[in-house]
Amino acid sequence: MQIGSRFTEYGLTGGFFWICQLILLWYYGKIQWLLTNLPTVQIPSEISQIGSTAITGLVSALGIIAVFVAGLLLDLFAVFFRSMEMRVFDRHLVRNRDWLCRLIADHKGYCAADYEEFERRFGGSSYLKDMLTGLDIFLFWKRERRQRYLAAMKRGWGLGVNRPYERLWSFLASYVVVMSGSSQLSLLVDQYYLWRTGRAISIVLFIVSLEVMFFEVIFFHRPFSIGLPFLVLYIFQLALTILMIMIALETYSRLCFTLFALVYVTQDKEVRNGANRPI
Repeated sequence: MQIGSRFTEYGLTGGFFWICQLILLWYYGKIQWLLTNLPTVQIPSEISQIGSTAITGLVSALGIIAVFVAGLLLDLFAVFFRSMEMRVFDRHLVRNRDWLCRLIADHKGYCAADYEEFERRFGGSSYLKDMLTGLDIFLFWKRERRQRYLAAMKRGWGLGVNRPYERLWSFLASYVVVMSGSSQLSLLVDQYYLWRTGRAISIVLFIVSLEVMFFEVIFFHRPFSIGLPFLVLYIFQLALTILMIMIALETYSRLCFTLFALVYVTQDKEVRNGANRPI
């Protein structure tokens, strides 16, 4: 793990999170309350100048730590998008099935079972089909409908396919790392960091949407007369939801395009080198 890159990533995402919190406080009129009460917090006169300087430095250090801890937590919470990312990954598997099957067959001892399990769970399914299958809950007493509903829910939450997904992803990434050159690897790393940052930003947008809902509906108790009108609130929530999903899935799709392209080029290069090798 590159510590410098990770600190930069956590600093950007954590800083974005706290900026969003300050914007929310400003919108709801809490910034003025903070500015009014901060001057009342004074360092006791008994503490020397050196002590007050040390306390100021400690507070500054805690602020920096808060930024990086927020970035770390956002990275951990980003597993919220795992099930959506699995569907994107499955689409790339289907799109590259013709040549990918040869690679899986050459390394069937490690990843053939995971590939077959992943294909079995997601083969022939789509997000729209699973949403329509959710209506089967109203016919839950019928065994066929109940099994179809449970299978769709497992796909929706990624239950039972986390291990095959992680093993396949790790295998493809390791194949590129071991078999390709450093220039191709840097291309994949750039997309990887962009994806992680995009996921963290999407989580920030999700948290902000929950906070707005809390302030407008729960805290004020009267969303129609205080704060945002209900229709504007609904449009705002919908826009944030669409934006966060687009950011998370588009950055992940770009990563998958790069990953599968590098795997294909690397495999083709190995096949050509094997064919030109003297017997």
